Amino acid sequence: MKIVIVEDEVRSREGLAGLIRELSQSDEIVYTAENGVEGLKWIEALRPDLVITDIKMPQMDGHEVLTKIKQKGVNFK
Repeated sequence: MKIVIVEDEVRSREGLAGLIRELSQSDEIVYTAENGVEGLKWIEALRPDLVITDIKMPQMDGHEVLTKIKQKGVNFK
């Protein structure tokens, strides 16, 4: 499964990515973004199976990211 993580706090972002890598050999972190604008761009480009996003972030919050992705027809969990 391809995963994109969108989290503005670097320790949380890296910790979550490390935990997923440790727990699953079959899942792949394809990108980690530090804000919603960057996350949206890479989610559209990479079409991951799973998006993990923070809700409160600068520039664009997680709700807005997910709404925009759904409007563009990108399917994910």
